[in-house]
Amino acid sequence: MTRRLPVLALLLAVLVGATALAGCGGGDDDPGSAGEAVTADLPPCPLDALEGATGPVEVVVWYALQAKQEETFQQLAQEYNASQDRVQVRVESQGASDTELLRKFTAAVPSRQLPALVGGNASMTQLMADSGVVLPAQSCVDASGTDLSPFVASMRTANTIDGVLWPSAVSPSSMLLYYNRDHFLRAGLDPEQPPGTLAELRAAAEAIKAAGIVEKPFVQELRSVQIEYLLTGAGSTLVDNDNGRSAPATRATLTDNPTALEIFEWFADMQADGLLNAIPLAEGRVDQYLAMASGQASMLIEPSGSATSIEAFLGGTLDTEGLDGAAPADARGLDIDAGPFPGLEAPGRTQVSGPVWFLTSTTPPEVQAAASYRAAAADTPEAQTFFESSMAGQWLEIANDQMDDIDPDFPGPLLGPYDEARTALSDALAAMLIEGLSPADALARAQQEIDTAIEAYAAGGF
Repeated sequence: MTRRLPVLALLLAVLVGATALAGCGGGDDDPGSAGEAVTADLPPCPLDALEGATGPVEVVVWYALQAKQEETFQQLAQEYNASQDRVQVRVESQGASDTELLRKFTAAVPSRQLPALVGGNASMTQLMADSGVVLPAQSCVDASGTDLSPFVASMRTANTIDGVLWPSAVSPSSMLLYYNRDHFLRAGLDPEQPPGTLAELRAAAEAIKAAGIVEKPFVQELRSVQIEYLLTGAGSTLVDNDNGRSAPATRATLTDNPTALEIFEWFADMQADGLLNAIPLAEGRVDQYLAMASGQASMLIEPSGSATSIEAFLGGTLDTEGLDGAAPADARGLDIDAGPFPGLEAPGRTQVSGPVWFLTSTTPPEVQAAASYRAAAADTPEAQTFFESSMAGQWLEIANDQMDDIDPDFPGPLLGPYDEARTALSDALAAMLIEGLSPADALARAQQEIDTAIEAYAAGGF
């Protein structure tokens, strides 16, 4: 196996019960990479329990996917169920976002009425480890003697706490700059050289606006993840104690952080100069896509996992029913391309992110076994064809290449109340860009809210 796999490959893996970290890359010799026991205190992984099952074992999977990802996920579940009679996968949507899924998971923990697999985001790793209802993947790695050295080092270190790997499946995801090639040509810009830094993105927006092509060339949903990527890519932290990795975080590091201030000032200046269309964060809305589809925006930063939906949207094949605010739009004919995530100083500087899947420890042993069978998603011809023959696959190749630039020792924050931190950052952006708060004051607000969330988490636990 020579390449890493994005969301589609993860779905292929999960629906045949993968516990492997999706994707491959250069290995290393760090402790635990060869699958030896990391600690004797881990709960057992009942790998052989499926053999004693007297009938089909049902594996319930909770997810929060939209658009093309959800369509593909459901289709693969149906195909897998039809292909054999030992395991039946039942996929259940828990909303339009990881935040909504996390709320439902947290609410279900006291009753232990949980699925076999919970899909979420890498930001949930610390919280899931603290929940007391997750079977760590390390248990199954140790029980099977699985060699983890071939898998991407940063994906392993980002999801490992005190030597214990927690998610059973991980799919690298990143952020890409999607842009309108025709707008670039009309503004005298080279569409083969998309902006690689925030300064270059601003220069491109200025050129497009000056040419009278689009009033606000850069459209952006106010997510915190862009801020996180910019911070991590520049070697800066979100929280103390080495981003929560040398010890649990005790406070945010935003108000005394010149990098954070530079990022917020860039967004504020873009807004003040009429170059940015700031879209407030709202679950299930795709206004930023509609701005691109209608030709009212030229550039957009979105997760690489959105590539399949964007490709379908441009081809007129995306079913927008159920997507809030997504009136039918015919985007066929638009020449949209994608480039690396624009960083502060260089392109492609990101952090570990993307879908992760956790095995719960509350289901019967045979269900845990059915959900933890290891398979190599990279070997599937569907995944290889996807990479080689589709526009979305080619875009995701760019996202995969960005994984090589992530420092395994600095993969991004590790934080229990990560969801609260993301809400604080998103709210701070909105307060600055919509309410007119200064960058420094917006960061101070986010600092206070994150500190409060950390204190509450430390006091009350999960």
